[in-house]
Amino acid sequence: MLYLIDEPMADIGLRTAAGDPDARVVLIQDGVFLSPDLDAEVYAVEKDVDVRGVDLPDEVERISYDALVDLIVEQEVKNFV
Repeated sequence: MLYLIDEPMADIGLRTAAGDPDARVVLIQDGVFLSPDLDAEVYAVEKDVDVRGVDLPDEVERISYDALVDLIVEQEVKNFV
C-alpha cells in the first residue's frame, strides 16, 4: 500500500502505515518536514523538499512528481493529505 502523507494528517497516516508490513510512504507538501521512524520505504517529493529548503534524513529518498505518479499507478493508495 502506498501512503501519501502531508502534515495535517501525519499522525494518523504514519500510525496507519506503521501497521502495514507492505507500506511505502510518500511525504508531500509540508509532510517533507516529518522524520518518520518506520520500517518501510519512505520517499519525499523533491520539488516540495526544494521549495521548503528541507534537509532530509538519509533514509528518505527524494523522488520526482513523475516517479510519484508511477508509484500511484502501480499500487493501491491511501491519502492522508
